[in-house]
Amino acid sequence: MDTLERNLGELLERPDRPYNPFRKKLYTVEELMAGYSPTNPHGSLDSTIASYYNKEGGQVPKRVQEALAQRIHDNAIDRGLIRFVQNSGDNQRKMVGIMGGHSASRTEPNYIKVALIARQLTLEGYCIVSGGGPGVMEAANLGAYIAPYSLLALQDALTILAQAPTYGKDDSTKVAYIEAAGKVRNKYPKGGDSLSIPTWAYSDEPISQFPSQIGKYFANSIREDGLLGIGVFGVIFAPGAAGTMQEIFQDATHNSYWTFHSRSPMVFLDNTFYRASPSIYDVLLSRANRDGYADLVTIQDDPASIVQYILDHPPRLEHPQLSRTLGRTTTPYKLD
Repeated sequence: MDTLERNLGELLERPDRPYNPFRKKLYTVEELMAGYSPTNPHGSLDSTIASYYNKEGGQVPKRVQEALAQRIHDNAIDRGLIRFVQNSGDNQRKMVGIMGGHSASRTEPNYIKVALIARQLTLEGYCIVSGGGPGVMEAANLGAYIAPYSLLALQDALTILAQAPTYGKDDSTKVAYIEAAGKVRNKYPKGGDSLSIPTWAYSDEPISQFPSQIGKYFANSIREDGLLGIGVFGVIFAPGAAGTMQEIFQDATHNSYWTFHSRSPMVFLDNTFYRASPSIYDVLLSRANRDGYADLVTIQDDPASIVQYILDHPPRLEHPQLSRTLGRTTTPYKLD
């Protein structure tokens, strides 16, 4: 621990704070779920931090020391995500984001399609990143998790998960939702890698049980933009509500203005949903035509076609000599 960190630690010291602002790595499912049991569903570290976060004022902490602690924590998550994406100096991971509704049932066709897409993209050498919650987000991490196993294993996992199709609002439904995921993890213990980026701003949502690494933030605004910044090799949008709409047009803004010195594919799943009047897809495509990236925008219903589109449409660099790493930076990060 350096002098600055030690001095800040003394300033921010608080015995009842359940998280370490100076953590050195991303979270895992095992760490965040520690203390959980079906009879004590609020006993996990994740729930303990959420309760503390809400007590301290949520998105606007009551005390400046707590605000500072949360910002330092989120910076540590930033750094952990950079290390994950850069993959310890080896080949940078080819990150593909999958966005969509948190309330999607595990039995819905689009949940199943997303799982199929994520599984195949993982087999093709891509790494999936999701928002880290239930619904479509879980389906994305599930597909990546089950990739080392056969397609029959995915079908079996979906059958197990269908026993608790939605996470609901009451504890009994949430417990059943988490327990079904636990059965899949126990039956197929050696899952593939993927990333999720949830937030304690949505403290009522359970985390996805299937990512290998979790970058959980306090600040949802940083988390939202980071999700899109990480999806260098494209973002797939399954049907969702207002949050997904925000992500669509935020991603479009990045493509329009070359925010990250590159442009990446935007893939829409479900013609019926995205072309319903008023058509979100048509509005987006109109802007993409004006700004010059319409060839990176598509809408598909078939999982195999979506996978092939990602394969055929790598990110486009603003300048040939630049290589996008993460966010605005175009040269590899050097972290101290």
